[in-house]
Amino acid sequence: MENLLREYMERAFADRGTVHHTGPGPVVTISREYGCPSKLLAQRLTDLLNKHNGSEKPGVWRYINKEVVETTAHRLELNPTEVNYFMSAGNKGLIEDVLASFSPTYVSNIRMRKTITDVVRTIALQGHVVIVGRGGAGILRNHANTLHIRLQAPRDWRISQVCSSNGLPHAEASRLVDEMDKKRAALIEMMTGEKFHPTLFDVTFNCSSLSLEEIAATIAGLIETKKMTG
Repeated sequence: MENLLREYMERAFADRGTVHHTGPGPVVTISREYGCPSKLLAQRLTDLLNKHNGSEKPGVWRYINKEVVETTAHRLELNPTEVNYFMSAGNKGLIEDVLASFSPTYVSNIRMRKTITDVVRTIALQGHVVIVGRGGAGILRNHANTLHIRLQAPRDWRISQVCSSNGLPHAEASRLVDEMDKKRAALIEMMTGEKFHPTLFDVTFNCSSLSLEEIAATIAGLIETKKMTG
């Protein structure tokens, strides 16, 4: 019963007194529809930003991807696959939640969400970072000195990309695109407690009509215009 009481208290007070930190930044988050190249964009963007920084600040920008999962797993003493399961919107239902809470190794959805949020915010406070996925846009939506990017493209274009990159037949790629789009929107809703909405993002790019170089250059220009160089 102790675990059940702890779970109740977590749910009751999880979002009370939430402080929206205004860390030093700057931070860029990249969210995407499935099939759009977010990691490749993050690589191009950080390379471009570091080149613009010149020799005075070599390598100051970096991109974050798996580190959020690995750090969360370490803090909670879990396997990274368990964190990935949660982040793919595989969170437990209420009945399973109650039954599992009797286990001494149980980690509640609320605790998992709070830890992921803390990890992302800690990374953001370090500044000069591009966070790929992991609900970063939702977690940092009220933070200053951030730029939230969304990558999208027509469904047929994305299916073609998934077919090519993963060697999948069209039907399987089509199913995967639809499934992953729903899961990624659900992750942001889970982390924010709000309905997914496009206005969460500052800028949306169409990957079918713009190259990675064009998108990266535009983002770098926005960072300079917004004086986010830190």
